Amino acid sequence: MGLRKGQKELVEQYRGGYCAVPAIPGGGKTYCLSVWAAQMIALGIPKPGKILIVTYMNSAVNNFKQRISAELQRIGIQGNKGYFVSTIHGLCLQIIKEKPDLIIANEEFEIIDEVNKVHIISSAVDEWRRKNEYRFRSYIDEANLSSNRTADVYKSWHDKFCSLILCAIGDFKCRGITPQEAIKKCGALSDKSILKCASEIYVLYDKMLKISGFLDFDDMLYNSKKILMEDSNLLEKYRNKYTFVCEDEAQDSNLIQSEILTMLANGNLLRVGDSNQAICGSFSNSDFTLFKDFCENPATTVYNITESSRNTKDIINLANFFVRYVRNEHPVPECRDSLLPQFIEPVDDADERRNPTTPDYGVKAAVFPSWYDEARKIVKKAESIIKEFPNKTVAILAPSAWKIREIVKILDSYDLPYEQLDNSSAEKNKTVRMLGRVIDFIAFPEDGEKLADMMKDCFLLDRYEDSDQKRVNQVVIDSFGDTSIIDEAEPNQNENSLGAVEEKKVDQKEMLTQFLRRYPTEKILYPQGGEINLKDVPKDLLKSKIWSDFTSYLELLRELLEFPDTLVEKLILYISEKLNFGREERAIAQKVAGDVRYLMSRSPAWRLGDLSLELLSPKNMFNYFAGVVWELKGYEPKPGVITVATYHKSKGLEWDVVFLTGLNFADFPVNLKDKFIGEYWFLKEEYKNPQALIKAEMQKQLEGSFRGDPIVKSKLETISEKARLLYVGITRAKEYLYLSGEHSNQGKRNEVPPSKYLLEIRKYIDEAGGRKE
Repeated sequence: MGLRKGQKELVEQYRGGYCAVPAIPGGGKTYCLSVWAAQMIALGIPKPGKILIVTYMNSAVNNFKQRISAELQRIGIQGNKGYFVSTIHGLCLQIIKEKPDLIIANEEFEIIDEVNKVHIISSAVDEWRRKNEYRFRSYIDEANLSSNRTADVYKSWHDKFCSLILCAIGDFKCRGITPQEAIKKCGALSDKSILKCASEIYVLYDKMLKISGFLDFDDMLYNSKKILMEDSNLLEKYRNKYTFVCEDEAQDSNLIQSEILTMLANGNLLRVGDSNQAICGSFSNSDFTLFKDFCENPATTVYNITESSRNTKDIINLANFFVRYVRNEHPVPECRDSLLPQFIEPVDDADERRNPTTPDYGVKAAVFPSWYDEARKIVKKAESIIKEFPNKTVAILAPSAWKIREIVKILDSYDLPYEQLDNSSAEKNKTVRMLGRVIDFIAFPEDGEKLADMMKDCFLLDRYEDSDQKRVNQVVIDSFGDTSIIDEAEPNQNENSLGAVEEKKVDQKEMLTQFLRRYPTEKILYPQGGEINLKDVPKDLLKSKIWSDFTSYLELLRELLEFPDTLVEKLILYISEKLNFGREERAIAQKVAGDVRYLMSRSPAWRLGDLSLELLSPKNMFNYFAGVVWELKGYEPKPGVITVATYHKSKGLEWDVVFLTGLNFADFPVNLKDKFIGEYWFLKEEYKNPQALIKAEMQKQLEGSFRGDPIVKSKLETISEKARLLYVGITRAKEYLYLSGEHSNQGKRNEVPPSKYLLEIRKYIDEAGGRKE
C-alpha cells in the first residue's frame, strides 16, 4: 500500500527531534509508523540503539511487531532487531527490575491484578471505616431514604467510594506524591473532604500492597520515574539502548508517562495520536491537553494525517459536520474546543484502497418512545442485516453497562449470534466458564441440569434449529426509513417496526435440556445392559440431530467422571485436552491449574464444588488472566456475528454497519442543565458529584490553581468528552451508520429527551440524504 499525505512526509523526512503526528480515525497511523520504523532500521539511523514504540494494549503491541517485521522482510531484512515494542507498563516493569532495591521491593514482587486490587482497596476502606463510619455515612442523604433501601444504598456507596478512592490514589501517584506526603498536604482539609479521606486510605492501601508483595500499575509508573531520576547511570543506559522513542495513542497519555518517555527520548520523541479521540479522562488520569500542547510546541515538527479510506464519503461528511457543529454552534461556548479542527478527507479515486461506497444514503437516525423499544427494534434491524448480508460485520454500541445487558438479553431471546466486548463478557471468559461447567458436572454428576449446561456450553455448540412454520411477510417502512420484513401474526408491531421476525422454531437444545433435567443421569451414562432405553426418550428428540451428537459424547463423559478427582491440577489440564483447546485456551487452563494447586495447598478443605462455584462466578479470580490472553489475541469482528460493546470499547475497531444507541440527554449531555450520570441520587446535594469535588480539591491543594465552581467545571469536562465519544462512535462505521435515542415519559418529571446532538444530526441527515437522492 502506498503512502498518503502526511504519511509520506513522516517516513521520508523525520530523522530526529520532537515530532507529532495528529492522525484522523482510519488514517493508517500504525501502518505509517511501522513503515517509518522499518525505513529507519534499514538506513541504520538508530544504531547502536533501537527504536522504542510504546502503546497501550497488548494486542496493539503484537500488531506493531507483526507489521514492522513484515515491512522489514519486504525490504529484504530478516529478524526483529532494531526495534522494541511494549506497553508503558511493560516498559516500567523492565526498569523496576533493574533496581528493585531503590523502591524497597524484593525481586519477587508481583503486579496486582484487578481482582486482588478491588479486594485490597475494599479491605483498606473497611479498616478506615472502623474508626470513621460517621464520616462515611455523612455523605448519604439518609433523611430522604426509605428504610427498605438503606442497606442497598450503603452497599452501593461502599463500592462507589472504593472506586473514587482508587482514582484519587492514582492521581496522587501520577503526581509523584507518597502516602505520607498526601497526608501532610491534605491535613488542613475538613474531615468532610473526600480527598482527605482518600489520603488516609492511601496509607492503608499502600501498606496492604507492600505486605502482600504487590505493585499496582500506578506504582509502576511512579517508581520507574523515581528510579530514572535517582540513578543517572541507568537513565543513560536506557537512552543509549533506545535512540528513538515513539508513543502511540498519545492523546491518552498522562503526566507521569509523558515525563518518563521524555526523559528516555533525550530529544528524539515521536508522538502519534488524535485529540478528537481522547475519551479516557473521566475514568483515568489521562490528560489529552499534553498531546495538544506537544503539537503546538514551536520545537515540534508536525505531520498531519488527514486522509482515510475507512468510511464512505457520507459518513466522513457527517463526522466533519459534527466537528464543525461543536466548534461553531455548540450551545455551551466553553465546550467549543472539545473537538479540534481536524477534518477527514476521503482518499483519491486512484488510491489502491478507495473509500467504500453504498447504493443509497447510508446514514439514518431515529427517536423511539422508550429505551426498551429502541433496543428491541435495533436488535431486529441488526438481525435483518446479518441475514440479508451474512458477509457484513455489525456492531451495536451502547453508552452504559446496563444498556449493554438489556441488548444482550434481547439478543439471547432471539438466539442471535453475538460477541460482547467487556471485562465480564462471555467471549473473553469462555475458557474459564467451560472449565467451570465440566468441573461442576464432575462435582455433581447426579444433577441433570448441570449435565445439560455442560453439554450446551462445551460440546453442543451448533444452533440446532428446525423450522416448522412458514411466515407470511409484509413490507413496511421502519423508523429509519428502510423497508423491512415483519410478521403479520405479531399484533404489537406497527409501521415503525424494524427488522424481521424470525420463524417459529423447534428448539432442539431446549428439548434435550428438558429431558436431561428430569431423566436420571445414571441411566444415561451407565444404563443397564449398556444401552439407553429409547422408549424413555421423546420421539422428536430421538429423531433430532442433537440427540445423535449428544450420544456420541457419552464415552468421553464417562472418561471425565472416572478421572481421579484428587488430582485437580491434572484434571484441569485433562479437560483442556478433551475440549480441544487452542494455544491461548491452554495457556488459561495452565494458569487456572497452577492457581488451583496453590489455593488447595492453602485451603485443604477446598473441593471440586468450591472450584466450580469460583470458575462460574462472573467476577472470578481467573477472569483477569483470561482477559489478558484475550487482549493479546486482539479482537477481530466476525461477519454475521453482532458485536455488542460500549462506545469506549469500540475505539480502535471498525465494522461495516454500526448502530449508535442511547443518544439521550443523560448519556450524551449538551447543556449544563442536562442530567449527568456521575451524580449519585442518594448523596446529599453538596456531594452528589464526588468525583468533581475530589478533582477540584486535588488541583487546589496540590497546585493552588483551581478556580470556579467544581460541579460546573466537571459538567463542562463531561460534555466535552461525550462529544469526542460520539465522534469516535460515528467513525467506527465503514458503510452504514444508524443513530438512535429515546424520548420517554414525555411531560413527566422523569422525562428522558433525546440528546441535542441526535436532533442536530437528524436535521443534517434529512438535508444531506435529500441532496443525494
